[in-house]
Amino acid sequence: MGQTHSSEQRPQTPVTITNPSYPPAEELSHRLAERFADQSFNGVELYSFKDNFRTLADVQKSETGRGRLLYWSEDTLIKFLAIPDCLEVGAILFRAVSYIGAFPFPSLAPVVLDFEALVKIVVILTGRYKSVIRGRRPDSLRLLFRSLAVYDRGVRSEGEGDGGVEEGKGKVVDMDFSLEDEGDEEDEDDLSLAALDALDAIEVFEHTEKSDIHHARIPLDNLRKLIVFLLVIAPLEPNQSIAQFADRLTPDALVGVRGAAECILRGFRCKDEKGVLYRDFKPRIKKALPIMFTPLAPLFEHLLFSKKVDMSTATPSNNPEPPIPLLSTEGQIMDLNLLSQLSFFIPGTHLWRRLRLLYAGSEAGFSMGSFETKVLKWAAPTLLLVSGTRIPFPTETHAQQAFLDRIPSKKYPPPLGTQHTGRLVFGAFLNVPWKLSRKDCFGDAQSLLFQLEPMHEVFHASRASAEYAYFNKDDGIGFGSPMQKLKNHQYHYNQGFLNLGPVSLTFDHSLEYGVFQNTGNGGAYHSTGDADYYSRDAFEIEEIEVWGCGGNSEAEAQRKAWAWEEREALLRTQITLGKDPEADRALLEMAGLVGQNRSGGSMS
Repeated sequence: MGQTHSSEQRPQTPVTITNPSYPPAEELSHRLAERFADQSFNGVELYSFKDNFRTLADVQKSETGRGRLLYWSEDTLIKFLAIPDCLEVGAILFRAVSYIGAFPFPSLAPVVLDFEALVKIVVILTGRYKSVIRGRRPDSLRLLFRSLAVYDRGVRSEGEGDGGVEEGKGKVVDMDFSLEDEGDEEDEDDLSLAALDALDAIEVFEHTEKSDIHHARIPLDNLRKLIVFLLVIAPLEPNQSIAQFADRLTPDALVGVRGAAECILRGFRCKDEKGVLYRDFKPRIKKALPIMFTPLAPLFEHLLFSKKVDMSTATPSNNPEPPIPLLSTEGQIMDLNLLSQLSFFIPGTHLWRRLRLLYAGSEAGFSMGSFETKVLKWAAPTLLLVSGTRIPFPTETHAQQAFLDRIPSKKYPPPLGTQHTGRLVFGAFLNVPWKLSRKDCFGDAQSLLFQLEPMHEVFHASRASAEYAYFNKDDGIGFGSPMQKLKNHQYHYNQGFLNLGPVSLTFDHSLEYGVFQNTGNGGAYHSTGDADYYSRDAFEIEEIEVWGCGGNSEAEAQRKAWAWEEREALLRTQITLGKDPEADRALLEMAGLVGQNRSGGSMS
């Protein structure tokens, strides 16, 4: 790798290291790039990377004429990655990678994208740096923020700089990628520090990379455009062209994508229009959007595939099978935009080409019996989605008021997004099969509650309570609340208050109304941790969908399980059957043993 740069000159000013015993910054940067390439790429990948770089690189001659610099321009990078112009994200990405290419010396940013800079960019954005930088649990989140953030360094204090600019009256003269580490937790190691430690040069960081620059932000418009881009490429696979998602780039399709992006952006809870601070960026990403940046990995892995290397293993066929769609069918709630939004916190292995619609209230009926026959016996993870509209105040019907009367009367401020007059969308992810019971809740530590519209928020399972979910025909459906202990389908709006968990989503047994609340910790799901955003939403249900994470094998297993249950129910009956199969089945359905109203046998 070193021979590649023997005649190349770097345009950056070297970082000054006052202690002569420390290696120069450029030498350390070169060592790191070399180690990244040797330990993160296999032979074919490194060959492909070099071929792509050299084939497309521009050449800059040195002033002396004795050397040259091979580099990629912004136009070259954007065209190679096939970034669509309509998303207006090319310049944002180029600026970000120009910062990452300076790693581990951010004071050198922005850098020219030469061979070594591109190596570091690919290794960091694909997560391959973890094979080189070990031991410190390094986190790239801070680096990603810095690469996207800007800082106004045109405002100076009185008497500082050129003749003294009055405080607060300066103007923007430049933008910098720096970051204020405002009380950053000790458990997050800076990636630059970890990289220098891996090179046995940690002292260099102490002497050269300290900064007192403050108030870095990611501009809201930049973050908005980046989120739209990440939603579009969310299902991207290695060596797959973004052009395959052209149907999501039409003006009409982008309306939906941008709508989902706005819901995600609201989740950052910006109090002004200047942008997102790191203290807000970090918790939002870690709690609600932990894999939002995952699509950047296959995108930048494009550099590891060369047209000169045929890596395909498929056997040529005159009749190739059509590609499997990302989503087999759309529902009234689920579509590709919402699926992409889900992929920011649920692994794509559960989602892409893996979802099967098990239940939709608008099709199967809003009844607990229909829900049971469609959802139970699915032995794989499931997603429940519910959409609705807030119950108005004052209420318009007696049924609405009756449901509100059952909700504890403690008042909470209007939830964020109240000004949004459209639908609400909530949901839950369950990693275990559904269970019908009047005694026990079900679920595990992988359970999730979430809100997708009008604001994106995710609530992770806690260990304070095991009341992750319940389901039975009297109590209805609940997540994060204790079982209501109602009996015999009584019309129970006059039976006292609902017992709601601190963070919970609860439906009545008629599947007509629901309530979501986020009022603190102590329950089965962690709160957002910010009392300023505690809220409660009572809503009228418009649609409920349950999607099974699986395929044909899981569907066949569910069918066989129900068939076995019906046979067992027949064996347990004392009913003497006649010679008319249809009449016999009608009799069994009336007994509640088979069909839409069956109980599935004994209930635990």
